[in-house]
Amino acid sequence: MTGRLWLESRKPQRGLSLVELLIALLLGVLLSSGVVAAYLGGKRHFLYAEQMARMQENGRYALGLISRDLAMAGFFGGLPDASLVAAQAVTGDCAAGDWALSTSQPLGLVDNHSGVLAPLGGDGHVYTCIDGGTVQAGTDLLAIKRSFSEPSLQRGEVAASLTRGAVELWYLRRQEGAVPRWVQHRSRDLEGLAVANPTLSFWEASSRVFFIRRFAVEPADGVPTLCVDTLAGNAMTVRCLVEGVEDLQFEFGIDTDGDGVANLYRDSLSAEDASRAVTAAVHVLLRSLNPLPGHIDNRSYRLGRRQVDPPGDGYLRSVYSTLVSLNNLVAARAWHDV
Repeated sequence: MTGRLWLESRKPQRGLSLVELLIALLLGVLLSSGVVAAYLGGKRHFLYAEQMARMQENGRYALGLISRDLAMAGFFGGLPDASLVAAQAVTGDCAAGDWALSTSQPLGLVDNHSGVLAPLGGDGHVYTCIDGGTVQAGTDLLAIKRSFSEPSLQRGEVAASLTRGAVELWYLRRQEGAVPRWVQHRSRDLEGLAVANPTLSFWEASSRVFFIRRFAVEPADGVPTLCVDTLAGNAMTVRCLVEGVEDLQFEFGIDTDGDGVANLYRDSLSAEDASRAVTAAVHVLLRSLNPLPGHIDNRSYRLGRRQVDPPGDGYLRSVYSTLVSLNNLVAARAWHDV
């Protein structure tokens, strides 16, 4: 009996057949594919959410920057009649006619720039401070002139937020009993007995041109970026603000009958239209900084009257818009009409 059990235990063990092995391999492949697919799907969803969140943040920030400047267009130190301020020459100006420190035509627009020559505004200004070849073709450029919303020196008292710098800046000098005028000062010199006058205030000048550049840092990166050419010291200087802004469009509400309400809307802006503008619609098209794997953008986008055809690439896009009241321009026009 013991020998029989020993013989049975010595029988060779039977392994998997070829069919069983293939089935096992197939099940393993299917399980692995499911795990990989779940991982890739989760990663794609994470990338999508991350890119969308970044676009929303950049879009709101871009709208905020432009909207604030638009709302302040034509504000010059609280003067009801800024035409009293004589223009001054700036060494590195942006356009002819002492443009940067001229209080006339505080709002200008280049409609759908060709992307080659220096941008030409509807009011006739040629913005030579901007390299037209670097501007995203078909986008708008917006020029705004104003003073800062808060004085650097108010009635002889220096603002608490003033940065003490050594660069000479342009200020609107307002003093009781004197004609307002542009002067140059270093901000650190706004302290001391020379300006400690309870009738004296200084408002820093702000002259800016917003535009879309075809790249962020260098032409090879190809990241469309919202930039601004702004008066800094005695020249215009380009500063880039928000990456991924692919298009910028404006529409203006024009008051043609003087009742303060827009009854005509234009996506271009002549000098006459600018003098009667009461509202401005801002439209920005944001693009993700990186393409999303497996995504094809087959949507078309509308920015006011402009329609952007489906790009057909892998980037995510979204349009952000807002409406701005041009209260300072309306108030200045009402003052002149009195």
